[in-house]
Amino acid sequence: MNLRSFLQIYAVAGLIILAGLWAFFSQRLLKQLEEETLLRSRLYASYVTSPESSAALENVIFEEIVSKIDFPVVITDTEGAPQSFRNVPAKDTTPSALPAFVEKLDREREPIPIRAIIDTDSSSKDTLTLSILHYGLPESWTMLRYFPVIQAFFIILFVILGFVFIFASAKREQDRLWVALAREAAHQLGTPVSSLMGWVELIKSKLNKEASDEMHTDIERIREIIDRFARIGDKPHLEPNDIEPLIVHTADFMRHRAPAKIEFITEIKENSKLLLDPTLVSWVLENLIRNGIDAIGRKQGSITITAGIQDKSHNYEITVTDTGSGIRPGHTREVFRTGFSTKKHGWGIGLALSKRVVEQLHKGKLKVKQSKPGKTVMSITLPLWHE
Repeated sequence: MNLRSFLQIYAVAGLIILAGLWAFFSQRLLKQLEEETLLRSRLYASYVTSPESSAALENVIFEEIVSKIDFPVVITDTEGAPQSFRNVPAKDTTPSALPAFVEKLDREREPIPIRAIIDTDSSSKDTLTLSILHYGLPESWTMLRYFPVIQAFFIILFVILGFVFIFASAKREQDRLWVALAREAAHQLGTPVSSLMGWVELIKSKLNKEASDEMHTDIERIREIIDRFARIGDKPHLEPNDIEPLIVHTADFMRHRAPAKIEFITEIKENSKLLLDPTLVSWVLENLIRNGIDAIGRKQGSITITAGIQDKSHNYEITVTDTGSGIRPGHTREVFRTGFSTKKHGWGIGLALSKRVVEQLHKGKLKVKQSKPGKTVMSITLPLWHE
């Protein structure tokens, strides 16, 4: 599925889900409002049919209002002592917790005094406060209050997930593009290299042995590089291998092809067995060394390769340190992004593919450990192999 199709499906599905949620909550609120309207209508009808019957009105009030309220109510005496309650959470019904719950209700809504009208001797009427009614808000009000928040949450979540999926899909398509490019390059170079091997064999007798051997070695190296590019994207051939010979062989190969002004230093603390694909790991190490050589340029410098088991860890670390110009602080993560390059004619795929080989295929870690003018340290961390 391409990115455009994915976005279309995601947008349609997201809108359907949001519309469904909106319809569900709206219908629920409408139903509650309809029930409340019906309740008030029945109460009004009962009052109209028997306006003088206080007993009938009291029955209607109790049956249609008091027994069906969905909000918390607590009645206390004038001193604040609870007398009765309804729709109070179970945890707040204990004698010790109920007064605190009443205070909470009073902070939200002003309590209502329940008064009685009494006759006095002077034929005038007076009121007497019998108790206090403390009440909270109904469930429908709570739903109306939080409905916009819930709606905004789902919309924001929808947008965020959309961006995440877009970036992930774009990255996958970009990775597939570079893998396809690498394989196509390997395919196109395969035939010319085979022809070169044949020509070297033909002119071998006319060259001195050293020149012939060097040409043969270089062509073999080209074939290895082509094989690496052809295998990008395939499942790696991971087998237990000693890491020291691989490091030494790669360092020696790069040393003979680096400028004479660059000194190579190899410090291997201990050899260990790692579960790896030697061809791919050697290519990653070559890439880091080549970047170090390019960073030093025509100046005199050094490249130091160190290797050993990390302290208090089950990992083996290989570092490549060069004395080149360094990486800018803002580029220490960007250098691993496909297409990013600080070189004039760079493609920006070397470190991106190296990171893929180390982290996705070997479950390791490739990072810029340190970088400043005159010193850049690249670190490869790979898990140790245990039988």
